[in-house]
Amino acid sequence: MQQDPNPRPATGYPYPYPYPNQPPASANGYPPNAYPYQNHNPHYAPHPDPRAVLFRRLFIALMVFILIFGLILFIFLLVVRPQLPTVYIDSLSVSNFNVSNNQLTGNWDLRLRFQNPNSKMSLYYDTVLCAVYYDGESLSETRLQPFDQGTKDQTPINATLSVSGTYVGGRLVDSIGKVRAEKGSVEFDLRMISTVTFRYGVYRRRRYVRVYCDDVAVGVPGNSSSGKMVGPEKRCRAY
Repeated sequence: MQQDPNPRPATGYPYPYPYPNQPPASANGYPPNAYPYQNHNPHYAPHPDPRAVLFRRLFIALMVFILIFGLILFIFLLVVRPQLPTVYIDSLSVSNFNVSNNQLTGNWDLRLRFQNPNSKMSLYYDTVLCAVYYDGESLSETRLQPFDQGTKDQTPINATLSVSGTYVGGRLVDSIGKVRAEKGSVEFDLRMISTVTFRYGVYRRRRYVRVYCDDVAVGVPGNSSSGKMVGPEKRCRAY
């Protein structure tokens, strides 16, 4: 075997021997065992609708306004504390009273007293409807004139209710005749209804007020056609 007359020195490094059990090379870069990189497109939230934002803000502002207004009104009513009027029957007299042949005749002269218990609110009574009842049946009614009432005021009101020859049922005739014979008196019921305005400065509040005066006894014996209220003044109930 002939040797090269001009030997040249070897250049470079010898090719390294592979390591045993070397993992296969990755085709996607470093490190070898990394998962392939997934390029996700960025997601941006859509811009809110300006009208929806405006409506939402207006709704919130409205709710806040209602809450504040309600709180102010509650505090105002708590301080002012509007109270219903107090009504008394000072006197009631009956004249020309007769019940016979299913006909009723009579005059009721009534003296009322309206009291305003409020120390900060005045009252205005619209037309007051007043009626007299017996055993749940209306006998007569009238209207009272409107009137004003200052704070803590008392206002006397006179009213007259009349009926002449009005037809009534036999049951009512028998009942009135029986109690007149047994007790010498008849118990009437008075009903009043009015629209009352509560006033305090610029504040106004209207409400219906119903007044009930039950079992007002009037001494009318069977042999008499007139009589007066039995007992002292009577306080009515207001709702």
